[in-house]
Amino acid sequence: MQKVRLAIVGCGTISQLNAPGYLAHPRCDVAALCDPVPERAELRAREWGISPRIYASYDDVLADDRIDAVELLTPTFLHPDQSIAALHAGKHVSCQKPAAGSIHDIRRIADAVDRASTFYRTTENFLYYPPIVKARELIQEGAIGELTLVRIRTLRGDVRKSPIPFTEGAYEWRQDPDRNLGGMIFDDGWHKVATAIWWGGEVEKVSAIITRSDDNFLIELPASATWKYAGRDALASIEYAAAPDMPIRTSYYAADEFMEVIGSEGVLWVTRCTGEMLDLPPLVLHRGSETISYQLPMDWLESFSGAAADFIDGILEERQPMMDIRFSEQVLRAIIAIYQSSDTTQWVHPSTL
Repeated sequence: MQKVRLAIVGCGTISQLNAPGYLAHPRCDVAALCDPVPERAELRAREWGISPRIYASYDDVLADDRIDAVELLTPTFLHPDQSIAALHAGKHVSCQKPAAGSIHDIRRIADAVDRASTFYRTTENFLYYPPIVKARELIQEGAIGELTLVRIRTLRGDVRKSPIPFTEGAYEWRQDPDRNLGGMIFDDGWHKVATAIWWGGEVEKVSAIITRSDDNFLIELPASATWKYAGRDALASIEYAAAPDMPIRTSYYAADEFMEVIGSEGVLWVTRCTGEMLDLPPLVLHRGSETISYQLPMDWLESFSGAAADFIDGILEERQPMMDIRFSEQVLRAIIAIYQSSDTTQWVHPSTL
């Protein structure tokens, strides 16, 4: 295979971030765009300077034998059936997180993956953000000694003030509790849970508190989840808070993350992911009297481009791209455990769900 012929399915808000990495890859041909509103796909084609085939029907994409792979940027409740259908049709699948909303559905995807001759991965851009990647390297090299705590704090501002333009109706389907496991902790929390697992390993048990809004299913702020890692004396803390009246400097969404990894011999700080609130290097290593700053690419778009490159390169090299279905199931189980713990005020073991 000289090039991967890709169909981008779903041309809404997030496509503005996912597509550039595919468009820039020398061995990827964005051969088709699919959206139930064809005008939206045509708009993206003009914006991206390409002349792909335009489809309004996903079935037509799967029937096109000129398509090798699909990038699913569709509403979460569609992901299981769309992923399974694409695998059955012999397409490689990259599915925007969250991969599914229930263990039943993610097991359905896993069964289809086991039968398929093509690759499946969940699109998770945070695992390709250069400071997060370098932090993992330092953790594995023992730069901070034995890991004891991972802390990821997310601050949410007023989403209406985000620089990136939102597609009309982008949040309507997310507001439906019959179609979504949860709100922000399910959707954005997938990034943070995946990062913490990638850094520290499997989750043993979870305790959480989620504050739910009576007016907005999505909000879930403030919220805090703590878990113990399996097989080690180490904890993770995932925290969410709101500052809707405070401007947040960002080129993308009105949000900002601060990540801290503590070990027996040092501390890592990761900043400048979605937002640019802190005037700090994107990665700092503290070891007593020694402080090392790492100047790395820190535009959040770099993470999306890295994710696109790994999917295309994985197909071409015949290797599994990162965040396979097993890793995806770990993340989903941890998120479900967070909700169950908040509801029951008890520790929940993801492996028992």
